[in-house]
Amino acid sequence: MNCIIFSGIITLAFGGLLVPIVGNLFKLSREWILNLFLLVFLIAGGLFLYGFGHGHIIYPNLFTTDTVSLLMTIFVWFTGAVVLITIFNTLKEINNLAEILGVYAISLSGAILTLYANNFVSFLVAMELMTIPSYYLIMARLNTITTEAATKYFFNGALSTGFFLFGILVFYAITGDLQFSAINKAFQAEDSFGILFFVFGFIAILSAIGFKMSFAPYHFYAPDTYTGAPASVAAYLAGITKSAVAIPVIRLFFEALSFQKEDWSILLALLAVVTMTIGNLLALAQQSVARILAYSSIAHAGYILVGFAAAVSGLAITGIVYQAVAYILMKAGAFLMVTLLIYYYGIKTREQLRGFGKINPFMALVFTILLLSLAGVPPTAGFIAKVYLFQAAVDAGMAWLAFIGLLNSAFAVAYYLWIIKEMYLEAPQRLEKPKDTSFLVPTMAIGMLAFLTIVFGIWVTPVVKASLAFTQLFPF
Repeated sequence: MNCIIFSGIITLAFGGLLVPIVGNLFKLSREWILNLFLLVFLIAGGLFLYGFGHGHIIYPNLFTTDTVSLLMTIFVWFTGAVVLITIFNTLKEINNLAEILGVYAISLSGAILTLYANNFVSFLVAMELMTIPSYYLIMARLNTITTEAATKYFFNGALSTGFFLFGILVFYAITGDLQFSAINKAFQAEDSFGILFFVFGFIAILSAIGFKMSFAPYHFYAPDTYTGAPASVAAYLAGITKSAVAIPVIRLFFEALSFQKEDWSILLALLAVVTMTIGNLLALAQQSVARILAYSSIAHAGYILVGFAAAVSGLAITGIVYQAVAYILMKAGAFLMVTLLIYYYGIKTREQLRGFGKINPFMALVFTILLLSLAGVPPTAGFIAKVYLFQAAVDAGMAWLAFIGLLNSAFAVAYYLWIIKEMYLEAPQRLEKPKDTSFLVPTMAIGMLAFLTIVFGIWVTPVVKASLAFTQLFPF
């Protein structure tokens, strides 16, 4: 792993520990605490940017450095900074705000560390560093709803860790090694009895990842967790953490489990169909905007699975990476916009959005762009991601999977357009004024995420180049 990038991760983690302590010792105001956290984020961001092309490699057996992990680091960091600003603006009335922001910074450092995992142990440790602080974040506002959401997320995390540890145990028993690359080599020399153990290990690891990324049937916790947690925290959980986990999963599946791609590709294709369909159909039945986004996050997990199912195609990794990039921008941005709608206007349902385009045109425009990207409408990053994913499925001889994906995308367009219709084509029930004007700063920050979804819907070169270089690392 690049030592400068690692320094940026350490900066975030130690900043999360030290800023609340300094704030309490010197009785700093909330604004000063935010400024200190922004300084920590700026220093970390500078290290991440400087790490491109500089620094030497450390811990090569635990972490790797490649084009995609470097690129995703910038997206995770930038989106994480926008989430930080929104958390501050919408949770500023709580007493332990400094601790909340500190725990968030520590969790974000785990998300970035996860991007570089190249070993079962480092992958598990990084995920736990990302996940464990999240339980505290979900209960930022302590009440029965957030407690229920945190409890469900805790059991989800416990099940995921349990399955992951069992998978590690199986693979280590066979290979005697914890490197991803050791599995593929060991498989070639195994007899049928050993292959049976590989299957058990594969199913255990797939289940663990399914819990983390909300694949069906492991998705049961997602709707209640994402709607029970503060919406700004849900933006982090649904947007950033899932995209971060997707990158080491690429290494795991395309390097460690590259044998017999045709066999496990069918399983993943069926899982993709079920996940997409369940997510989209249940989203169609919702009235709560946050719950619609929660179920759509399940559907988007299904789209990522299309890329893994099409593993024999050279475009598969490009599709997965582009989906991860688009998803982190549009899903986090959409949940953050819901945060502002709830906090400043008390809007929670589709009906309450009626005429919102007249009440706050700029906020409505930002939300519309993010929803169109989630729907996969050009010229947005969400559209480009689906093009690569479905083309990879066709190239892999799974045209039927691409067709089902297109049908599901059509279902998704319906519920996203319903929200947009309410904002622009319906008369406002009442012309409400926001609680205060502090919504301008977070709205502009979220607007940057919406702007980037358009930028990377037109300018595909950086993500595609990074993905193609990443693809060269794996056997095809």
